[in-house]
Amino acid sequence: MKLSRKLALVVLPLAAVLAGCQTTGSSTAATDPAAQTQQQGAAVEVYAASDRQVTGYRPVRISEQQVIYVAQEPTLTRAHLTAIEPIQDNQGRHFVRLGLNAEGVNALGKVPQNQGYVTVIGGQVASLSGVTQGTDFMFLTRDAQTAQAIVGAVAGQQAQ
Repeated sequence: MKLSRKLALVVLPLAAVLAGCQTTGSSTAATDPAAQTQQQGAAVEVYAASDRQVTGYRPVRISEQQVIYVAQEPTLTRAHLTAIEPIQDNQGRHFVRLGLNAEGVNALGKVPQNQGYVTVIGGQVASLSGVTQGTDFMFLTRDAQTAQAIVGAVAGQQAQ
């Protein structure tokens, strides 16, 4: 799926729509979400997405001319992570690399190849693009500072 860079400008409207997609499988939510994020790190969710209508996917209008369709449930969550780090490719683009456990690799393997991904970090859309490579999932960020901020948010504040 090809999504132009213009889509990065629609992150906030998409975040509002995906806010209803948050998983609620745990009853251990702290009463202070900021404190929970600092201790445990931000939630990580990767949703399958398509530029073509898919049964069971939610339509999300990202411009007057374009709609994408996003899965109701995340394909990946924080439970699938084994590592996270900011990286830069040889073209100077900045990514966040998520190392995945076997369950996460299997989950990504079930996403059809003609679909893409929407990555949500702490309830906010972080990227409308992503690629898989071996046991890693990588998503594009706008710059090194953004990649580092995402890694810091997911890792949480830990004693050093």
